[in-house]
Amino acid sequence: MSKKEKALKIIKIIYLLLIIIFLVSFVFIIRYKWGVFLAIVGFISIIVLYFVIHFIHKKIYNYTCPSCHQSFQIDIFKDITSYNVGSNAKILICPYCKTKEVMKASLKQ
Repeated sequence: MSKKEKALKIIKIIYLLLIIIFLVSFVFIIRYKWGVFLAIVGFISIIVLYFVIHFIHKKIYNYTCPSCHQSFQIDIFKDITSYNVGSNAKILICPYCKTKEVMKASLKQ
């Protein structure tokens, strides 16, 4: 496992913990007036970490087309909106041969 993969895994764990803490503390946020500020900060933190995860994922992975065997990189928007098909695979349209298939992710060299 490379340093970049480890960093991505650590950020995903922090993201999951932040969501859990946010959901558990939601009861206290509703009960007290000062909790609204914490709710806003927590929500913004979750959104920022979500984009950081996809940005790092975009930087360290390429996708390979099974038809033409070309490797390509996708942008953050496509990484967020494309359909995931298991671990490190997405349904994408190849920019070279224009086929829509399941593309597997591989680490950049």
